[in-house]
Amino acid sequence: MDLSRYNWRTVLGVATAAMLVQQSFSYVCHVVMPILADSIAEEFDISPAWLGLFLFIQNLMAIFTAVGCGSFILRLGPLRVSQLVLLSMVVSLMLISSGQLWLYPMAAILLGVSSASTPASSHILAAVCPPRLAPLIFSIKQTGVPVGSLIGGLLVPFFLGLAYFNPTLGFDFQPGPFGAAFLTGMVVLAIIVLLQPFRASFDAQRQPGLKITFANLRTTLADVLKHPDLRKLAFAAFAFGGMQSLFAGFFVLFLIDDLDFSVVEAGSIFAISSFTAVWARILWGWLSGRFVEPGTIMAGIGLVGGLAAIFMANISATSSVTWITAIAIVYNMTVVSWHGLLLAETARLAPEGQVGGTTGGVLAFTSSAMLLYPAIYGALLALTGSYTIGFMLAALPSFGAFFIFAIPSIGRKNA
Repeated sequence: MDLSRYNWRTVLGVATAAMLVQQSFSYVCHVVMPILADSIAEEFDISPAWLGLFLFIQNLMAIFTAVGCGSFILRLGPLRVSQLVLLSMVVSLMLISSGQLWLYPMAAILLGVSSASTPASSHILAAVCPPRLAPLIFSIKQTGVPVGSLIGGLLVPFFLGLAYFNPTLGFDFQPGPFGAAFLTGMVVLAIIVLLQPFRASFDAQRQPGLKITFANLRTTLADVLKHPDLRKLAFAAFAFGGMQSLFAGFFVLFLIDDLDFSVVEAGSIFAISSFTAVWARILWGWLSGRFVEPGTIMAGIGLVGGLAAIFMANISATSSVTWITAIAIVYNMTVVSWHGLLLAETARLAPEGQVGGTTGGVLAFTSSAMLLYPAIYGALLALTGSYTIGFMLAALPSFGAFFIFAIPSIGRKNA
């Protein structure tokens, strides 16, 4: 499909929609394992805490992918990289559906490649989006995370609960957790095909002859760390990304295993709260583009998100469904809704033509947090049996993000 004959608004609309779909179904793959964790643990007769190890392996791979994806984006094109990322996740779900536990580390590694999806989509949008619209457009694109949570929170339990029996043919179809992973993979495979017509336009500037070396990884991280504003964004990405990983990885398991919710009940609360993050991301992007400085919004996210984590740590069996849902909504509206704002700022600060690589460098800190937080949480869960201690500890870096963004803002107001 040749988009060059259309005006910039049409091209921007198509790019935003395509990347929103890509981001959404990338995140659907992320929530499959957390939702199925309890069922799979029962199948293998192991502790649900095994999910922490799976997420550790996944996010270890995500760190290297985020830092090193810049050169691949320039060489292959951001749309092709987006497709390859989705294909990697489809293969991961196929390995999970095999029911062979020894294949799960490889499934985690393949799922970790998904960290390239955001830099790739950011590279596409930065090329077609006017700077004044960047906060809003990047925020709309990043609603793919809560949209993916919503889709996954409804779709995966649906596949898990499917049952069909035909007594005449003697046919009994019950997918179970392994079949649910397989069916989800088939849905994502269809998305890869749907993105193909846009490759000619969005990958037109790819550089097939570009040499890829490991030096690119060091350069990317150095460029982020030596830039004061990018360092602040990297810290926020670490603090908020870690909190998001705990919600995505353990919230449903917390409700099912500790509070005795059903899979459908837990998935519904997860989906409802995730849906509110869609509007929160758009709101933060709209405010940032018009009325409020991005740093001020980031400070507010750090403060309120930290408080939400403390409230999350105080949920118990006596807490009402309404109260639990309300806490989950505030949690999602803050520390699960920062991406578009942060990515727009990263794109603004990135060297020309290096948006994908710089974004990957900043998001490497998100991947690092998604590596450490679930590992620490899983270890605490295994040692104490408590699902709440980890949320309490996660609030501390969020409060730290509040201070590093709020103090300069306070200084400017008093000047």
